[in-house]
Amino acid sequence: MTAATGDSVQGLYRQIMEIIESSSVKVTSGSLERMLWGQMGVNRREFRSALRALVENGELTYTNIFGTTYVETSYNRPVRIGRRIILTPPECRSPRDGPDIEVVLKPGASFGVGQHPTTRLAVEGIEYAIERLSWKKNISEDILLDIGTGSGVLALTALKMGIRQATGTDIDPCAIAEAMENAALNGVSERFFVINQPAESIEQRFHIIAANLRYPTLIRLSAYISGHVHSGGMVILSGIRDDEAEKLKARYQKLSLNCCWEKTTHEWCGIVLTK
Repeated sequence: MTAATGDSVQGLYRQIMEIIESSSVKVTSGSLERMLWGQMGVNRREFRSALRALVENGELTYTNIFGTTYVETSYNRPVRIGRRIILTPPECRSPRDGPDIEVVLKPGASFGVGQHPTTRLAVEGIEYAIERLSWKKNISEDILLDIGTGSGVLALTALKMGIRQATGTDIDPCAIAEAMENAALNGVSERFFVINQPAESIEQRFHIIAANLRYPTLIRLSAYISGHVHSGGMVILSGIRDDEAEKLKARYQKLSLNCCWEKTTHEWCGIVLTK
C-alpha cells in the first residue's frame, strides 16, 4: 500500500482485513466481494484492485483446499498479535531491540498461529497475566500448563516472557509434533514439555493455566483448573463467544477464580482469572 492511496481505499483495505481476520470460517474471494458489496457498495473493479494490492504487499495470501481457493491472512512475515508479541516465520527471524518479543512459529496444520481472534486474545491474556505476576514476584520459577496447546504459541509466549517451564497437552499427534518443532525454533525445548494425554491426568499444580478451547470444554474443565492452579495464580481462557462470557465467569467465580481482565474482539472474548 502506498502513500498515494486515498482514505476510501485505505478504508477498503482495513475492511477486507477485518472481515478475514474475524471470520470463524475460511473466506473465498467471491464471498468477500459479496460482503463488501452489501456493506460498502464496493464494485468489482475496486474490490479486485484492493485485493491484488493486499496480496502483493504480503498482507494476504491465497490457499487452495480440495479445489477451493480461499483468501487468508499471510503469516509469511512478522505479525504483531499482542502488545509486545510478534509472531515470525523461521525465514524472517531477526534480532529485535526494545520491549518486543519475537515468537518464531512455523505455519502448519495445528490451530494457533495467530489467524483467529481467540489466539490473539489468549496471547494478550498471557501478556497481562505474566506482567501482573511479575509485579508481585520473580516469575523465573513459575510453571505454566497450556491445555490443548496446538502450535504451542501460548506456552512459547510465556516462556519467551520469562517463566521457567511450560507443559502443553494435546491429543492430536500433528499438533504435538508441530509444538515440539516450534519449541526448538525458539530455543526452549528443554523448558517446554508436550504430552499426549488429557490435562485431567496431570496431578501437578501450576502458577498459570491457559486454555483456548470452546465453552463446553472450559465448563467441563473448570473444577480441574481451579484445583490445579496455585493460590495467587492466573488462568487465561479464550475460545469464548461474547454471549457465553458471563456464564463462564460465574462458574469459575464459584470455584474461587475471579475475573481481573476481559477483552472482546469480533464477538469472541478472552478473560484472565486470578485465584
